Amino acid sequence: MHQSKVFFKMSDIIHHPLRNYKRYAGVVTQRGLVYDERYGNLTKADIYYPSCRGEAPLPVFVNVHGGGYVCGDKKYRSGIARLIASHGWFVVNINYRLAPQYKYPAATEDVINALNFVNTLSKKYNLDLNKLVLSGDSAGAYYAAHAAAVLYNPALRERLGLPEYTGKPLRALITFCAPFNLEKCFMTKTLFDVSTDITNCVFGTSFKGYSYEFPERETTNVLNFVNSDWCETFISAALHDSFCGGQIEAMTERLKANGVPFKTYLADQKGDSHCTHLLPFLKGSRSNMDAVLNYLESIKKE
Repeated sequence: MHQSKVFFKMSDIIHHPLRNYKRYAGVVTQRGLVYDERYGNLTKADIYYPSCRGEAPLPVFVNVHGGGYVCGDKKYRSGIARLIASHGWFVVNINYRLAPQYKYPAATEDVINALNFVNTLSKKYNLDLNKLVLSGDSAGAYYAAHAAAVLYNPALRERLGLPEYTGKPLRALITFCAPFNLEKCFMTKTLFDVSTDITNCVFGTSFKGYSYEFPERETTNVLNFVNSDWCETFISAALHDSFCGGQIEAMTERLKANGVPFKTYLADQKGDSHCTHLLPFLKGSRSNMDAVLNYLESIKKE
């Protein structure tokens, strides 16, 4: 068993009741929609939407869970999915293929295929695909951002052999504690060399320590592919983040340089750290999610 899988599995189990205990009235849930028949149970999505919705089409929020690239499940993000659905959104909360069984860029492929699947739901659920928001936290935020990089860079898509996105342009990308530069995150020294183990899982390598040439250095770095076509972006990051700290500045510089509209939220209250936005009982989490919900409301009212 990889030490990274043990670490992140324990994190999922411990945090599950703390992140997902809260219930929201008037939210319909449907579980287990397969968006890629080739992989069956590995590529399923749950959907959430308000039961009292009126006749207007619903804006869409696609969520990609975190879990250190090797663990995680959509059920561990049911709380945030219900929260956003309760504010008038159609939420598609997806699973994707995990390392080490599936190597880079399998998860990015799954995110793109999930977005294409969402387009097939438009008529049945009366969706407004002009208001399609892609989001994720931690590893999920990376895969959401990397999928956006592929969407806006056809040469990258061809280089990685990934499917074409056939839907409408993303209205926005929202990332929580994202490692946009994978090398910077994975090469950070950690207890028991967990970050090196994640590298080995994601790329099928067998490195030891930290003195090695990082695989796919160019194609994995989202910063290399931000361009003027990039969608509006909301970046939520924690000031004290042991996993992905210090990456917000580089991303905002790239967005500025390319004239891409963006907003940021820096979680700096007591207790704020990596992905604490998922803990609804924390004051800092509530402030973080209020900022995100206000941003989503501005999109919904367009």
